[in-house]
Amino acid sequence: MNSVLTIGIIISIVLGISSFVASNNYIIAAVVLAISILYFLFIAKPLLRKYETKIKRFDECYHFINTFIVSLSIKGTVSSAYESSLQVMPESFISSIENIEAFSQEDKLEHINKYFRFHVFSLFVDLINIYQEQGGNILEMSHHLLEEVRLIEEYISISKSITKKKMVEFTILWLLTLGIMVFMRFALTQFFSTITKQIFYPIGILSICLFCLLSIHIAISKMSKLQIRGWNDAEKIQ
Repeated sequence: MNSVLTIGIIISIVLGISSFVASNNYIIAAVVLAISILYFLFIAKPLLRKYETKIKRFDECYHFINTFIVSLSIKGTVSSAYESSLQVMPESFISSIENIEAFSQEDKLEHINKYFRFHVFSLFVDLINIYQEQGGNILEMSHHLLEEVRLIEEYISISKSITKKKMVEFTILWLLTLGIMVFMRFALTQFFSTITKQIFYPIGILSICLFCLLSIHIAISKMSKLQIRGWNDAEKIQ
């Protein structure tokens, strides 16, 4: 999240400087800078935090399920598979389940299900319950589940790759736009000195900068709405 704030501050400064150079108006520059910083601090940061948490949680879910099933096929007991799965999980996950050590194995998985909240983990819990009741070959029983988990992980990877590509294109487009604004200030000096006296000009510069922020918000909103069945962005993150 620190990197998000750093990038947000850099973008805010770039917009503030560009608006001042283009308009020669301190008030316009101050307004653009203030609105930009407030946006990244109170709107963009929470959106990106939820997005990063969603990606991180599914990555943990992916490794937990895979390790659990492979360990269960080798060791044959749910308790041993559970312990093996914990060994590949990060400290943040381990600390979130410290209070469930006394729970039964079924209750532990149900508690973890509330942590992950993904539909595939609910299916995994149901599968383990069936395995405990009826037995069978866990690798064969979990084949379709593992395939679905793999496809979701692949979908996330592709989505992240597309997002990075779109962000590069978006950044280049707006840098060119801001560059043209600055170019007008120095290349068309006489025209600039005339047009800055018009009341609509600084308002136009302000509108362009605010539209840039709006387009950033739309891009972040689309990126953060990555759909993974079972996850509700409106729910409070544990």
